[in-house]
Amino acid sequence: MGLHGTDEGLDQTFAEIIELARDCRFADCAHPREPDCAVLSAVEDGHLARRHLDSHHRPQSENAYVASRTDAWLSAEMKRQNKHGARLRRALKQFPNFKA
Repeated sequence: MGLHGTDEGLDQTFAEIIELARDCRFADCAHPREPDCAVLSAVEDGHLARRHLDSHHRPQSENAYVASRTDAWLSAEMKRQNKHGARLRRALKQFPNFKA
């Protein structure tokens, strides 16, 4: 199930996050772990609930998945990123005292 054409409704639902995002260091900040992210700072300060931010990310990841099912280049890029993550996880397992 994709959420096509729902940008306006999502913008209204997540207006607080969009407003906070204007103060992020990077214009293309996705808010998962970028430095100087105003949205993450609001979560850490308790001004924004983590669940609300997670709800903001969910439709974006669902739409990316749906798009990857019809776009060969996007599908290949997502597979490449997954392989890179798997390689990194295997490499980290060699260091049992490493905490991520």
